Amino acid sequence: AGYIQEFACFTDFDKELVCHWKVPAQTNCSKEFVLCYSKETTSVSNMCIPENEKDSLRCTCTIYPDYFVSGLTYILALQFNGTDMWNYSVTPALVVKPRAPKNLAIEKAENGNFILSWEESYSPSSWISGQPVIYEVKYWRKQHPTEISVKAINYQTKSFEITASSLKRGYDYVASLRCNYTDYPAYWSEWSEEVEFHYDYQVKAEDILQMAVPTSCILIVAGSVICYFCFTKVKKEWW
Repeated sequence: AGYIQEFACFTDFDKELVCHWKVPAQTNCSKEFVLCYSKETTSVSNMCIPENEKDSLRCTCTIYPDYFVSGLTYILALQFNGTDMWNYSVTPALVVKPRAPKNLAIEKAENGNFILSWEESYSPSSWISGQPVIYEVKYWRKQHPTEISVKAINYQTKSFEITASSLKRGYDYVASLRCNYTDYPAYWSEWSEEVEFHYDYQVKAEDILQMAVPTSCILIVAGSVICYFCFTKVKKEWW
């Protein structure tokens, strides 16, 4: 068992169940390990040959079940050079890591805000498709990637309005989001692919009003003062 560390599994609850574990450097996963798995309700055992994860000291085995349902449990047995080293049971519904939302798009609305939209990464026939889901949106100035705004979306939607008031003009911005299915809350998805947008210097009607009102007030006050002094001087000379 000294060879097996950090054994864990997760699933997209649609096509695959992925298990991985940490191994020493120079380990050849496909030659040294075999992961046997069977459904809890049957004695039929299947084999999964692991692969070395790229740039990582981990072995990864991807199982493609026939179907996913909430009550399904797998019995796993990990063999090292033909010897059983590790037994494990996993219930896919308890280790769901959903696929990230896809097809992000962003467009500017008439009110000057930005509408971020996306699609679910599951086909309508998938067990998880249409299940209650929440999202997190994050966006940041491209030039300042550490200053991130994160917004939680705790309701069913496929779009989010990024308010112009939360942005600085003249900058490029980057947005991304991730999801979590509330009936299967074990893991958040990875962050989605990013989408970029630019908040420009366009002068809006309200900006003109904001400038015009104080300017008008100043002109009125200045005009009143000048008129007063002119009137006083004329009155004095007239007398």
